Amino acid sequence: MQTANLIVNPGGDAAGGGTGQPTPVVPGWTTIEGTAAVIAYGSSGYPTAASPGPGDRGANFLGGGQSPRTRLTQQITLPMTAQIDAGTALFDTGGWLGGYAGQDDGVRLSVEFLDAAARPLGVVVLGPVTAAERGSTTGLLRRAQTGTVPPGSRTARVLLLFTRDGGTSNDGYADSLWLTLSTPATNLLANPGGDAGPGGSGGATASIPGWTHLEGGTAVIAYGTSGYPTASSPGPANRGANFLGGGTSARSRVGQSVTLPGTAAIDAGTARYDAAAWLGGYADQNDTAQLSVAFRNAAGQTLSTVVLGPVTAAQRADTTGLLSRTATGPVPAGSRTAQVELLFVRAGGTSNDGYADSLSLSITTGGA
Repeated sequence: MQTANLIVNPGGDAAGGGTGQPTPVVPGWTTIEGTAAVIAYGSSGYPTAASPGPGDRGANFLGGGQSPRTRLTQQITLPMTAQIDAGTALFDTGGWLGGYAGQDDGVRLSVEFLDAAARPLGVVVLGPVTAAERGSTTGLLRRAQTGTVPPGSRTARVLLLFTRDGGTSNDGYADSLWLTLSTPATNLLANPGGDAGPGGSGGATASIPGWTHLEGGTAVIAYGTSGYPTASSPGPANRGANFLGGGTSARSRVGQSVTLPGTAAIDAGTARYDAAAWLGGYADQNDTAQLSVAFRNAAGQTLSTVVLGPVTAAQRADTTGLLSRTATGPVPAGSRTAQVELLFVRAGGTSNDGYADSLSLSITTGGA
């Protein structure tokens, strides 16, 4: 679950843009100091549509006008209060912030979380972006932060502070601001690290809950088994007791078919997938593991495939352990299932030392 962008008029596109002169009223925003400017991209002396900045920019951006200090604010009533109080609501906030050439006029974005009595519980501050950070180029850079919404939060106070370093124009610029709330997406994979049953010592496991053997003999292995990764080896911080390995077959493969949620959003093109896996192997050996996700329509035809890994010995610096691999993107319209397969390949020796743990596939249906 994810909200739409909670910031109103996040880039000044709710009305026409000017040429840098102060704009007394900016829809959605309250002026508490100075006077801001809504500026059209391409105005003489200001960023153009080709200047560094957001790829999805509108016609306008926000500037500091001509005041030494300009402040805009808006107060947002937060949704998802039950999740907030349970400590499971996540925030994602940010924006594109910048300025003019070698000048250090700038803008700072802050988001303050307040309780029902308007007492502050937490604050996020982004920017300003300095001229040095911009390479003394006119434009805007992306700044963002994510985290957990403090339990008890009921409102968020968003504040833009534009400051002038010199001259007559306040050339702090801001565009494409956002604040969204979400809850962690559900992992659609069953038994994603082999913890639904006991771990073995490296031999093939006859039956792995949630997975179907497709080739060879995949193994569920307990961390700390002699010759295998331990609880302190490179790998996921939230690892369970076990991980998955290739057993003793030259090729081992397991799979599971996942029914996808949110079909309306998928067909509307607004659903996103997030796939992740920790993949690795043993010392300097190039035995590997690879995770693939094939999105299929109702007729079983593959629409697109995402592949994570393999992780080579060189990428692991010849160290026994697992590294994180992730991918995200739009779910192809028409998708109804995902065929997930885990492939272990042995490069030499007798043990297939491709390793995998903490696999995940989630679907986000909507949001900003």
